[in-house]
Amino acid sequence: MYLGESAAWIEDRRRRRDEAKKEVATTVGRWTVDDVAAAPKAWPVDDDGGFVPPRRGQGEDSAVTEPVISLTMSSLTMRSKFISRRRRRIVKMGGAFSSLGVSFETMLFLRHYGVRLLGTSTTWLMWDISYYGNKLFQSSFIVALTGEDASLLAISVASTINSFVALMGYYSAAAIVDDPDVGRLALQQVGFVITGTLFLLCGALDDQLSSKWLVVLYFLASFFGQCGPNCTTYLIPAEVFPTNMLTICHGISAASGKLGAIIASILFHYLSVCDLFLLSGCASLAAAGLTFLTLPETTTLDLHEIDKQWANSLSGAEPRYEGPAIDPRH
Repeated sequence: MYLGESAAWIEDRRRRRDEAKKEVATTVGRWTVDDVAAAPKAWPVDDDGGFVPPRRGQGEDSAVTEPVISLTMSSLTMRSKFISRRRRRIVKMGGAFSSLGVSFETMLFLRHYGVRLLGTSTTWLMWDISYYGNKLFQSSFIVALTGEDASLLAISVASTINSFVALMGYYSAAAIVDDPDVGRLALQQVGFVITGTLFLLCGALDDQLSSKWLVVLYFLASFFGQCGPNCTTYLIPAEVFPTNMLTICHGISAASGKLGAIIASILFHYLSVCDLFLLSGCASLAAAGLTFLTLPETTTLDLHEIDKQWANSLSGAEPRYEGPAIDPRH
C-alpha cells in the first residue's frame, strides 16, 4: 500500500501530461501553455495523460468553447489519418484477434517482444527441470555418487561441500555478470552448455568412473549451474522488456520456471538416477540453444533505450527508432 511508483513510470506520466497540454495549446492558437496549465478544469487530462475536450457549456464562455472543441477534434481527427503504414499493417494483421479481446498494444508487443518472452520462459522452464530435479532428489544423487556403502558422515560431508561449491558459483556470477567482456548472455549460454555436458557425463559414465570422479563432476555442475543460469534466468527477464510490460513478462517467465519444477518433481520419481542425469543434461543443452536463438545481450545497453523503442512503436511515429536498442549486439 505504501510502495511508491518507479521513477521511470513517474517521468513517463509527467512527459505525457506535458505533451497533452502542449498539443492543446498548439491547437487552440489563442491559448498558451501557461493558460492551459492554469486551467486544468477547462482543459482536463485523463489518468493516461490524454487530452479530454470540454463538453458544451463548460468554461466561462460556452460560445467560444464550442468552436474550440470543434477545432480541437478536427485536428485530432486529421492527425489520426496520418498513422504510419506499419501501424495500419499491424492493425490489419491483428484484426482476427480483436474479436478474441486481444488489444492492439498486446499484438504490437508480441510482434516486437514475443520471441524474447518465449526465450525467457522456456529457458527458465528447462533450467528448473534440471535444477529442481537435482535439488529435490539430491540425496539420491549424492548416495549414487559416493556409493551405497558410504557412511552417513561421508554423505553429509559431500552434501556440505556441494552446497559450498554452489555458493561460490553464485558469488562468482555476481562478480562477473556486469563485465562487458562476459555479460548475461554468455554467462547463461556457457553455464547451460557446461552444466548440461557434465550431467550427461555423469549419466553416461556412471559405470565407468570411480565415485570420486563422479562427485567431482557433480560439484562442477553445481558450480556452473549457479555461475550461470540460476543467476541469469532470473536477471535477463528483468532487462529485455519495456518498463510498463516488465512485471507481467517476468511473472510469466517465473511461472514457467515453476512449471518446470513441478514437471521435475513428478517425472523424476519414475526415472533411475542415471536417467535423471541424462534428462537434466538434455534440458540444459536445449536451454542453451534457446538462449542463443531468442535472447539479446543487455549488459552494455541503457535500459531506457528499450522504453524509447517501445514508445516509438506504440506511437507509430516516423522516423522509426534508430537507437542502440536495435544494434545487432542487443
